[in-house]
Amino acid sequence: MLKLIQFVLIFGSCQCFGFACSCIDSSGCSNPRDASIEFLGKVISVGTADRDSEYIPVDFSVSETFGTLGTAKTITVKTPVQDTACAYPFKVGVEYFVSASASRHDLLTSKCSRTQPAVTAAALIRQLRAMKAGRRRAQIYGFVGTEPYPGVSPLSRLSAKPLGSISVTAVGQKSRFVTSTKPDGSFEFIGLPPSSYHLEVKLPPDLFVWFASSTLQRKFEVRPGVTCEADIGLYPKGDPFGR
Repeated sequence: MLKLIQFVLIFGSCQCFGFACSCIDSSGCSNPRDASIEFLGKVISVGTADRDSEYIPVDFSVSETFGTLGTAKTITVKTPVQDTACAYPFKVGVEYFVSASASRHDLLTSKCSRTQPAVTAAALIRQLRAMKAGRRRAQIYGFVGTEPYPGVSPLSRLSAKPLGSISVTAVGQKSRFVTSTKPDGSFEFIGLPPSSYHLEVKLPPDLFVWFASSTLQRKFEVRPGVTCEADIGLYPKGDPFGR
């Protein structure tokens, strides 16, 4: 019963099911040239909003930047005050991958962006580093790991544990391609021929795919210039929400 209560509390804060916070569902595929301002950094402080402000300032110590952000060592990003406005729940001392957009003189982020704890962004960060270095990017990539309530709340992702050596297969219209996750939970497919793909994952007997995830049912349209992100959240056998 306690676990069910915890689920309801976390589920109620989900960006996908809140009364006011609503994010556009995405196929997971995009053109990397259209990426927002992004960086890797640890939260130094979480401020409070001014009387007339709808945003909270969050200060970061930056370890790496991507795109056109430059080489800043500290960056302030703002997120909405209200959870119903898709506020991102940053925690001091935690390292995050932050995806922001510019609005006048501010950088803004929310639950609807690619912002997430650095531990779950391992595959995404690898792709951005490859792009920065001029190397080939993966057409399909993602993170495989266990979470208390995968896909429900950003707070759940703080407890994510990456899983290595998990077999992932990209199934196309004519061919199958197999890879395995690295120790950081990341996987990638490079050099896939253009086609429509879906993923299959071979799991240990004690793990399940989170029932609300549509990743394994999703079709990924691989074509030139497009990359597709496909995170797969898992949780232990015996959980009442398993299937």
